[in-house]
Amino acid sequence: MTKKEAQAYRNRWRAVNQAIADELRHTPPDIKFKKMDAAYRIAAGLGLLPRMKALKQESEREVRRRWLLLKTTTL
Repeated sequence: MTKKEAQAYRNRWRAVNQAIADELRHTPPDIKFKKMDAAYRIAAGLGLLPRMKALKQESEREVRRRWLLLKTTTL
């Protein structure tokens, strides 16, 4: 691939990315919500949401543990 071909390739992908960004910018909120809802349902169907909830709870426990450690060592 020559330098000119590489630049043309990169420019085409920039145009594609710009078109996608423009499309997203002009997408109505109801369509965005439907897409988000579909993604949520897929995640729920695959069983990913309970894992995410467990990770969040574990993270919250870790934050509480660290806060308690800071609180007890500084006072």
